[in-house]
Amino acid sequence: MNILHTETLKRWGGQQNRVLAESTGLTKRGHNVIIACHKASILAQKAKQAGIKVYELNMVKQAYPKLVPQLIKIIREENIDIVSTHSSVDSWAGALAAKLSGRRLVRFRHNLYPVGKGPLAKFIYSIPDRIITISNAVTDVLVSCGVHRNRIAIIHSAADSRIFDPAAEDLRKELGIPEGSLIIGNTSTFTEVKGQEYLLQAYSIIYKKVPCALLFAGSLEEPFKSRYLSHVEAGLRDRVLFLDHRDDIPRVLKTLDVFVFPSVLEGLGTALIEAMAMAKSVAVSDIPTFRDFIKDGINGLFFKTKNPQDLAEKVITLLQNKELREQLGRNAGITAREKFTYEKMIDLTEAQYREVLNAV
Repeated sequence: MNILHTETLKRWGGQQNRVLAESTGLTKRGHNVIIACHKASILAQKAKQAGIKVYELNMVKQAYPKLVPQLIKIIREENIDIVSTHSSVDSWAGALAAKLSGRRLVRFRHNLYPVGKGPLAKFIYSIPDRIITISNAVTDVLVSCGVHRNRIAIIHSAADSRIFDPAAEDLRKELGIPEGSLIIGNTSTFTEVKGQEYLLQAYSIIYKKVPCALLFAGSLEEPFKSRYLSHVEAGLRDRVLFLDHRDDIPRVLKTLDVFVFPSVLEGLGTALIEAMAMAKSVAVSDIPTFRDFIKDGINGLFFKTKNPQDLAEKVITLLQNKELREQLGRNAGITAREKFTYEKMIDLTEAQYREVLNAV
């Protein structure tokens, strides 16, 4: 199959991670996968490094008059069979290009934001041959907005066990952190819905009970870094480590004793799945998405959403009980291997593409 993925966003996150993971997996199975994405994006850089052919385009709404014919040209020159779209801008442009070229169209949906109620929104969700969501929660949002459930396939994102290996080397030596020191952290992109501010607000409470370092891996520039850090008491701010974007997330996760995921809105949570694959104990916000695969006290601990005090109490519980941390981490690893395997994601996606292509 010849497959074209389109993706708008310049930053890196679970959505871009999914595009790249699927592209590399299907390429290894002999399919021809191409990515059209925003110029100078992190996805463009990583895809090139992975040997994927990339077209860097100006993926902004104002560029529609040029973007649609550019995509049509790519589709025809590369003899594309299926166009898979992911974000808002590229889903409009990619959908129009696919349909005008007579190609099959698959629309991926990664987030929980409601679909617009106007005729244009209904139109853009009516034309895909298949809609693929990453979780039950995302599917429920689409159904509530009028999309028929029988048009949707759920394929979870995953963590590649060949990369997210609990035997990975940690970063303690590189970061100058003594062995035996406790470290908590988060590896998500910094956005409001990821809730990092609540972890920072909780950190002062945690540190006073159990001294530890707080580590983040995600792009964050000034003045936003200072704003986030202002949630921490001044005397503890030098114990908060901002590593910026990292390409060695397994090593970052290996460094942590507790992974904290305070999201208030989440389609699935790729960063959480990766931490679980690394057999890390996880403390997560109690939102419906996570209730699908986190069992409180079994493979993780829930804390009340947007509640720094409860977050702190749950993290303190894990930091003070090594046996509990290890038990929850082992169970988290089992859950990741059972529900979120890379091979299963590629198998199901490949099957969906073939079904779409073979449909009358």
